[in-house]
Amino acid sequence: MPPKPPATVKLSYCIALLILPFLAQAQNDSTLLLTPERMGERDIKFRDLSQQEVMVISATRSLEEVDKQPFTVWVITSEEILRNGFVTLGDVMRAAPGVRVSQPGNAVEGEMFLMRGLSGNQYVKILINDVPIKPAVAGGMPIGAQLPIRQAERIEVMYGPAGAIYGEEACAGVVNIILKETERPVFTQADLSFGRFSYNSLDLMFGGKLGRDKNVFRYSIYGSSTIRENSDYFYDQNLFNTKQYLPFGLDSTLYGQNGNYRGANFPNDSFARTNVLPHESRMFGINLTWRGLHFTYHRMARFDRSALGLNPLAVSYANPSNRLAERLETFSVGFQRKKKRRVTYNTFAFERYQIDNTSTGTYVFDRLSASNYYFRRTPGMSDSAQNELLRRVYNAYASDERFAVANGIDVRIESRLKAAINPRLFLNAGGQVHFGLGVPLSTYYQAPITMSLDGSFTPNFPQPIEPFSQATLDGNFFGQLEYRGKKLSVVGGGSMNMALFYGVNLSPRLGFVYRIDSTWAVRANASTGFRHSSMYGLVNSYTLALVQEPSYSLTSGDGSAKTEKFYASEIGVRFRDKTGRKADILGFWQRADYLYRPGYLTFSDGIVPAWEYGYKNAPGMAHVIWGAQLIYRSESKSLLEITSGRKKSVITSKSELYVQYARGQEQFGYGFDDASNVYNQPRWTVQYRTFFKINSNGEVMVAYNHQGKSQSKFPIYQNFYELENRETELKRYSTWDLVIRIYLSKQFLVYCNFQNIFDREHAGLDATGTQDDLLYNPQPGRFVRFGVNYNMN
Repeated sequence: MPPKPPATVKLSYCIALLILPFLAQAQNDSTLLLTPERMGERDIKFRDLSQQEVMVISATRSLEEVDKQPFTVWVITSEEILRNGFVTLGDVMRAAPGVRVSQPGNAVEGEMFLMRGLSGNQYVKILINDVPIKPAVAGGMPIGAQLPIRQAERIEVMYGPAGAIYGEEACAGVVNIILKETERPVFTQADLSFGRFSYNSLDLMFGGKLGRDKNVFRYSIYGSSTIRENSDYFYDQNLFNTKQYLPFGLDSTLYGQNGNYRGANFPNDSFARTNVLPHESRMFGINLTWRGLHFTYHRMARFDRSALGLNPLAVSYANPSNRLAERLETFSVGFQRKKKRRVTYNTFAFERYQIDNTSTGTYVFDRLSASNYYFRRTPGMSDSAQNELLRRVYNAYASDERFAVANGIDVRIESRLKAAINPRLFLNAGGQVHFGLGVPLSTYYQAPITMSLDGSFTPNFPQPIEPFSQATLDGNFFGQLEYRGKKLSVVGGGSMNMALFYGVNLSPRLGFVYRIDSTWAVRANASTGFRHSSMYGLVNSYTLALVQEPSYSLTSGDGSAKTEKFYASEIGVRFRDKTGRKADILGFWQRADYLYRPGYLTFSDGIVPAWEYGYKNAPGMAHVIWGAQLIYRSESKSLLEITSGRKKSVITSKSELYVQYARGQEQFGYGFDDASNVYNQPRWTVQYRTFFKINSNGEVMVAYNHQGKSQSKFPIYQNFYELENRETELKRYSTWDLVIRIYLSKQFLVYCNFQNIFDREHAGLDATGTQDDLLYNPQPGRFVRFGVNYNMN
């Protein structure tokens, strides 16, 4: 574990961030600051969000009103992020319509979310200021408190494939984090909170605007640190009953003689010993704009227990030092040039992703060990021979602590043109080139190693599985035409992607909105997306072949991977009136082909008998989902007026209701049973939030989240691993959250955040979708957090 900086260094860093804006404000050089302006009614009046047009860029890559888009886009503003007390992207997605979230999910991806039946970490393109940030060597986008959520001006969530404008990986949708910029000479933002389980979070940001006319320089510098020393995830003792997970009819001898296993009360106790599950996230960022030049830098770190979501037979919870330490560093430089009727954008981005070689896990009998045992055993094997085989497998892959490492880089270059052909017809076209190189997460190392981008490592001694480097290179060229009429708006276009090893892929998209009058509109769209098989899946797929009895060779890699394809459509009606009520009712359909899924075990009886284990594409249609969704918002100017003497109190309110009904099916092929439901996807999802504001002194937010029953992914492996008696249904649940905010002044407020106030037991998403998962992924119980916020903007 790397040494932590002394507390005095952290304190000095925080104090410096707080006083720098005041030093900048105290400068006497008037040429650097804007001329002071007189404050008017607009500056002190509480913002009426219902009367402001919400602008988004993610749907068409042009800044336009969200209600005029033919696509489903949900937007949460900086003010709403503050009101709800959101800290992580998982918090934001839990409030998004129809999205299911797991906090935690697993160690590799952190918090997870599911959007219309697909994993958002893997199939949603996540961007900061329109620049992708998911590393190519990562299986899914890692999500914790390390992303700049509190620094966002708004977060845009677009539903449905967007390969026509964003290229690869925009398969289920797009999440775009747009950072704050200010018109004030200086602004400061600070948030400090603490809560149960030794939770503490510090978030600081300052920036401003210097110069005038065309020589305007905007800057912001920010950082955050979030630490939770423990997590309240343990509801059901049976989750850690190791007998629940014994495969192939094996008995307790399997873990009783395993040196890595620790029982709760004595060595062979079937209830595994558990330990605390801490989390830590850190982030530092810089955002600079001068004329048309834009520079952004982020350094993000996340630390999670490596056992998150996994069962105690796969990995031990007893060792408190087992953790995954992840670091992500991003740079982007963009230049925008405006002409009379066109704008050009050029962006260069570089990213470095690493998992520290201090990351460890203590394996017991995980799916790699189980697969090795299954292939090597013979019918009628004696108990002594079986125990000897188990001992050999254990020594090869699980003895003592095992270390993990990953190292990768990404380079992205984009050039884009937006032009007005005439007052109603607009062109958006450009090209993107992406190059990724490195070694995805690989484990089972018996000692820490230093991994190079080309797959070489030091010290160079024999390893159970030799790592190897992966590379990806693709170019995506797109064009889009948009017609904006008085009544009818149409968007159409597509992209051509040329990728190394994957050939050419075309991705068209078409949508329209027809405004019947100022209140009603109808819309429809059809879109496509694609994803090349992940580098993480390629490296973590293995082939075990018989060399000469009893010797076997284990090699990593999959040469048969295909491009995943996605198709979707929507049709809906929109309503909006002058009183602040908005509604969007839509039906949706989505299909995915050739999904690259984990957990496959297939046997080939050729000249050299061998099995393939790990990730594999489904042979055809893999997933289809359809359903309906209601998005409704209302805002009351004056819900209630109370007069007491000379004082008059006005209570205003704002409510949001989201309802989704979804059905579908999954197909796997390769001998696995098909499912009549989409795994982890509830049929009914109901989300309700209401805000009450009393004058400008206080605010209360109440949130309700209901998730219906869903099917876990375990039935896929139930018969093969001889675990027919396991429960496979994830129960429905409802949770309530409460946020109370009291404004001490225009800049200072204190708040109290209650999550899951009735301490409702509930399950998250399956951690990995493999047989190594817990019976269900337990989620936090009641959590209370207090904080203070300062905002001078």
